[in-house]
Formats: sequence, C-alpha cells, structure tokens
Amino acid sequence: MPIIQFLVTNARLLAAGFLLALASSFGQTFFIAIFADGWRAEFGLTHGAFGTIYMIATLASAACLIQLGRLADSTSPRHLAIGITLGLALICAGVAFVNSWFMLVPAIFGLRLFGQGLMSHLSRTSMARWFNNTRGRALAIASFGNPTGEALAPLVAVALIAALGWRETWGLTAAMLVLVFMPVFWFLLARERTPREMEASGDGGSVGLDGRHWSRNEIIGQSLFWLLLPGFIAPAFILTVTFFLPAHIAESKGWAFGTMPSFYWVFALSSLAAAFLSGMAIDRFSARACLPLYQLPMASGLIVLWSASSSDMAPFALGLMGLTAGSAATIHSAIWAEYYGTRHIGTIKALAHAIMVFSTAIGPGLAGAVIDLGVPYPEQALWFAAYVIAISLLFLWIMFRHSQRLVLKTG
Repeated sequence: MPIIQFLVTNARLLAAGFLLALASSFGQTFFIAIFADGWRAEFGLTHGAFGTIYMIATLASAACLIQLGRLADSTSPRHLAIGITLGLALICAGVAFVNSWFMLVPAIFGLRLFGQGLMSHLSRTSMARWFNNTRGRALAIASFGNPTGEALAPLVAVALIAALGWRETWGLTAAMLVLVFMPVFWFLLARERTPREMEASGDGGSVGLDGRHWSRNEIIGQSLFWLLLPGFIAPAFILTVTFFLPAHIAESKGWAFGTMPSFYWVFALSSLAAAFLSGMAIDRFSARACLPLYQLPMASGLIVLWSASSSDMAPFALGLMGLTAGSAATIHSAIWAEYYGTRHIGTIKALAHAIMVFSTAIGPGLAGAVIDLGVPYPEQALWFAAYVIAISLLFLWIMFRHSQRLVLKTG
C-alpha cells in the first residue's frame, strides 16, 4: 500500500499511537531530569540521594507494569487511553504540590508508571497488534512521538520554569493532559477495536514461531526470550545513563555545562529518520532481519563519546545514538509479534518493558557508583560499546538459528 494511502486510511489509529508516545514524555527520564536540580536544591538532596529515590520509584513502577500491562490485551483502547491519561494528569497535578523529598517517591513512581510505562506500552502494543504487513510503518509513525517529545518538551519546560516556576509548570502539564489529550484520544479512538472483537471478525493478527500464538508463561520457559532480553535492554539502559549525566559528561570532557542538552535535537532528528527507515525495512525484510545491525550505530556513538576531545563531536555521538534509539522503538515491538504472535502481545510486551524499566532504574545508580570509583562515564562508554558489539553478534546467531521456524517477508 502506498504510504499516502496508508496514512489516510489509518489516520486516526496512527495519530493516536503518535500522541500516546508524545504524552509519555512527561514520565521519561529526559523530562524529569530537567527538574532534578531544583528538587535537590529545595529538598536538600545529594546526587546520590535523588538517584536512589528515582531508582526506587522506577523499580516499583516496573513491578506494577508487569500486571497492569496485560490490560492492553482485554480492555478497549479508547477507555484505556483515557484512564492512563487521567491518571498521568492527576500525578502531574500532585507533583505541583510536593513539599518534601518523601513525597517525591510516589510522585516519580506515578510519572514513571503512567507516562514512561503504560502510555508507551499502549502506543506500541496497539500498533503491533492492529497492523500486520504494514506493522513496521505503523510502529515507526507512532514512535515519532518519542523524538518529538525529546526535541520539544525540554525546551518548553525550561522556558516555563524560568517564567513561572517548576510547580506551575507541572500544573500546566496536568491541565494540558485533561483539556487537550483526553478529548483527542476520545475522538481518535471512537471506533472501538478490542482484541476479542478483532479475532471474532477474523482479524486476529499474525502468528509467531511454529505458526502459533505464545503465552507469557510459555515464553518464560523458552531460551529465545532470555537471549533477546540482554540486547533489548541495552539501548534503554545506555541512553538513560547518557541522558542522566549530561553535566558529568561535560565536566569530564572539559566542555561547557549545556553542551549535551544543546544537541538533543540532533538525537531527536536522527531518531525520527531511523524510526522511519527501520519501519520500512521491517515491512520489506522483517524485524528479525534487522536485529544484527540496529545497535551498531550506538556502539559507534559511544566510541565517539569516549574518544572525543572537542565538544564539536557531541552532536555526532548523539546522532549515532539516536539512530539506534529510533530503530529500537520499532524493531523491539515488531519482534515480539513476529516471534510470539499478537494474541498475548500486551502481556508479553509488558513483561519485557518492565524488565527494560528495571534496567533504566539501575543504570544511573550503577554508572554513578562506577564514577565514584574513579571511572568517568566517557570511559565507561567504551565498555558499553564492546557489550553492544557482542550483542549484535548474538543477534546474528539468533536470526539464523530460528530462521527455519519462520518465513521472512519478501514483499
């Protein structure tokens, strides 16, 4: 199907996926980190103390996501989107009234659960289930919401904080979710399509390995799932740490304080390009055919970050990392559908997403502990690059190992 016809035919569903991904920005690390220095100053927190609060809240949200994520398999997308948006709005409103470090724990927990967790989960799960032969394009278009948020949300938040203050900024965020996003989701998802209704109409989605749909309990007992996970968590883990330590990276390199954030737009643009190109590649070749390649740009970016002496290299490092970030957003969601089918994809993806969130919670604390031992993050980046290259070789083996159980797309 030509891309213009595809966009017109599926405009409502694609727009809903994009906006769900965009709204998840309010629970993502890059957005929350903007308020970190203000919170630390107001509540007398050290870097380590705030990192611990963030880790505890994120780990708790990941644990809840494992159970709540299964709602995507049985609940109306319209009602689920409205519920998640309302929940995130209430949390944002609550953040505006935080008056102690203790209250930051439930506040960050809510932001991570409803924003980074459930909002992202619903966006990608819906695209993976609703589309089969054009799954890559659908996931790519929906995932555009993430780099759009990375490019715009920090700029708007910084301007609002400077003009109004951090509390008022969270209040305006809550109001926008209720007054803008909720009505839009109600309109875009007016035509209900629950998984059960899709199967009853004969549109049950694609099957996975061995021509069947796999349940969560079945994949837990299968080695492939556990072989994929170490690679799947790598982009989220590494990029979270990188975005969490912009000041430290600048200090280690002797760069200006705002060097890394000033080039986040390069990361966002490269993510957009990679999401689109990887989506086309998925539809042409399959997601599993992309497995051995998509993390190599991030490995290159980490090597650039390690070796760079001039701040002029910062946009190159971020641009290369953005290529992997954009590709991961489409490939990860598509691979679960290809290997395990779409009937239980919400439950399966919730488990995988929760494990990924666990890794992002541990990442800043782990990297910080290594920094305290005298190893700055730019040096750690070289270790991460070696790990990513090893993962890419593992993915190459997986692709060939399971090729006989699946048929690659040819058109």
